[in-house]
Amino acid sequence: MKVTPDETALCPISRALACVGDSWTLLILREALQGATRFDQFQRDLGIASSMLTRRLERMTANGLLQRQRYQARPPRFEYRLTEKGRDLGPVLITLYQWGEDHLPIAACGLRLVDRDSRQPIAPVLFDRGRQAPLALERIELEPGPDATPAIHARAERLRAARTLASTSPDSPTVDTAEEASCEVASGDREGEDC
Repeated sequence: MKVTPDETALCPISRALACVGDSWTLLILREALQGATRFDQFQRDLGIASSMLTRRLERMTANGLLQRQRYQARPPRFEYRLTEKGRDLGPVLITLYQWGEDHLPIAACGLRLVDRDSRQPIAPVLFDRGRQAPLALERIELEPGPDATPAIHARAERLRAARTLASTSPDSPTVDTAEEASCEVASGDREGEDC
C-alpha cells in the first residue's frame, strides 16, 4: 500500500524529521545551544562549506528553529538566535549524546555531561510525567488517533498481533516487541514513511 503525503503528515516523527532535516541541522543546533550565533562561528566550529551552511541556516530560520537578527548595519551582518522551538530540541540532542556514549563508545573523552552547579556527571533518562517514573520502552504503545488512516490502523493491528504472538509463544525471541515496534515506527514502513 502506497502512503500518501497526508498519512506522512499524521506522524509526528515524520513531521519532526522534515523540520530538522539532516545531521548538519542537528550539529548547528548543538553549536547554537552552546552559544554560537554567528555564521563564522558555525563555519569555524563545524568545518562546513559556506554554501551548505547558508542553506541550512535559511531552512532552519524558515522552519522557526532560529531567528535571524541584525547586529551590524554597515555592512549588514546577522546572527542566528535559537527560538523556543529550537531550544526544545535540546533534550533530543542530549538523548542522542547518551545513545552515542552507550552504543558507540570510544577510548577518548572529548565531552562529558555534567551538572552546572555540582560539576558531577549526569546520566539523562526519559521521564514519564504522568506516572512520575523513568520511561520504560516496554510500557509504550502507539495507538491510532481519531484521524488515523487505514494504513495506520493496519500497522497498529499488526503490532498488537506480533506482541500477542510473542507473549504466548514459548520460543519467542528475547527482544521486546515494544522495542521492535518503536524501531519500526522510527524507521517507517518500507512502503512509506508514516507512523
